[in-house]
Amino acid sequence: MLQDTVIKEISSHLKCQPGDITLDMRLDELGIDSLGAITIMYELEDRLDVEIPNEVFDKLTIVNDIVNQLELLLGNRNSE
Repeated sequence: MLQDTVIKEISSHLKCQPGDITLDMRLDELGIDSLGAITIMYELEDRLDVEIPNEVFDKLTIVNDIVNQLELLLGNRNSE
């Protein structure tokens, strides 16, 4: 499931347990700054074989924002 993949990637980046992260947690409260968010998104790009446009990064506030953006990108890719 996509949300599990996102949470695992974030927990790997933060070196914590996936169970410590919920979808409604703010990235800044987790200690993820803009560089950290970019790093996580690039890892997810590689893992999911999707290209994430740079303007997406400005829309990321909570963990679920990452999931939603990836769902949109993957859905658009599958409909082409």
